[in-house]
Amino acid sequence: MNILIIEDEINAFEYLRSMLKKIDPSVKILAHLDSVEDSVNWLHQNQQPELIFMDIQLADGLCFEIFNYVEVKSPIIFTTAFDQYAIEAFKVNSIDYLLKPIIPEDLRKAIEKYRSRKVSQEVNYSQQIQSAFSTLNKQTKHRCLVKRGNHFEFIEVSQIAFVHSESSITFLYTFDGKRHLYSNTVEGLMKNLDETLFFQISRHQIININAVQKIHPYFNQRLKLELNIPSELEFLVSRSKLTPFKDWIDL
Repeated sequence: MNILIIEDEINAFEYLRSMLKKIDPSVKILAHLDSVEDSVNWLHQNQQPELIFMDIQLADGLCFEIFNYVEVKSPIIFTTAFDQYAIEAFKVNSIDYLLKPIIPEDLRKAIEKYRSRKVSQEVNYSQQIQSAFSTLNKQTKHRCLVKRGNHFEFIEVSQIAFVHSESSITFLYTFDGKRHLYSNTVEGLMKNLDETLFFQISRHQIININAVQKIHPYFNQRLKLELNIPSELEFLVSRSKLTPFKDWIDL
């Protein structure tokens, strides 16, 4: 059985690996990952494992961020000390879990539960987990995962000066003048941004209030924004956004 372990505590990883080997000496640990970023990169670059053990609190955030970027088809056993309502969500979505410190007998039962599943049945756990964490995931986004070459890396949301999409491709522009390819849409990203700092001025653009240098009257009762970073793009507040923009800019 090929297993991936996502756990940020080395002692917890060693303990889990030792117990798994005692239960089944043929178990093969494919990798030990301790962060959201490393997990996303590994899952993009490798075949899905037969089973994943996943801690909730990782080195760089909560594990459910992984499922925003990867379609996970492997069954998952969570190892967690998370609060009760999250555990109930796992139960509803048929996701197994083990409370830390892990009891060997509980681990054995979890493995048996995994083995009892029909091998031929392919289950999309990504959608289940996103649903289970829907209440937790409705929080202000603090970073975005962007593609760079053949890997992914995080950039801090506070470093984003503006967002622009063209031909259905979304780009994040940071204050250092760099452009980053992003997988989500402008509207999808805006739903998780701090609305005191970011405003969607049109279907294709979001701007950071810290990037706005000047505001000019424009044709057809619109407003034109001048940013404090160089850009060849034009930033026009659409007529439908005009009133809420004026309210926002006065915050």
